[in-house]
Amino acid sequence: MGFYPDNLALYRQAFRHSSMGNHNEHLQSNERLEFLGDVILGAIVSEYLFKLYPKKDEGFLTQIRSRIVNGQHLYGLSKKFGFDTLLHSNLTKKEKVSSSAYGDVFEAFIGAVFMDKGFEVTRKFVLNRIIKIHLDMSQLLQNDTDYKSQFQILMQRKKKRFEYVTLKEDRVGKEKLYTIQLTIDGVPFAEFEHKSKKVAEQKVAQLALENFK
Repeated sequence: MGFYPDNLALYRQAFRHSSMGNHNEHLQSNERLEFLGDVILGAIVSEYLFKLYPKKDEGFLTQIRSRIVNGQHLYGLSKKFGFDTLLHSNLTKKEKVSSSAYGDVFEAFIGAVFMDKGFEVTRKFVLNRIIKIHLDMSQLLQNDTDYKSQFQILMQRKKKRFEYVTLKEDRVGKEKLYTIQLTIDGVPFAEFEHKSKKVAEQKVAQLALENFK
């Protein structure tokens, strides 16, 4: 990591999946840290891209940032860092792979680093230990499977408002099942259901893009 952690409880929480239950109030799942890590990681990557591409517009920067912090890329980083072996959950191996658990634990870890060490240490960790070592910008520029970013750019061009609405959030066994609806100018346009909220949003954006085409 490049530093010694101070508050180990934060890191234990980062690797504790919600499927473990919350029978003890002192043993919270990683969902809160995941929420925080998502924002912090997005801010650090945004600043990095802003400086790296000084002449690129907002649409380009948004698209590349989304490719870096999307679930599939974070899943790969979790595997590289060995987070898959550290994740404490009641999920089966198949459930872990089909859900967003691996990507979520990576974001939760970033949240733990931020709470433990502050923004500057977290920023250096992301830049030096993740971006400089594990990020292939040329490959990311060629990879265009980020449907949310593509859809956002399309809506900006058409000057339309859009929103991803969570219609349902059900508990199915050990996992959650999300139903995401995409609205354009307040009108429902497409829906998709998945165990991962991020995957559902990507899929509903893909459906909308295909419909527009």
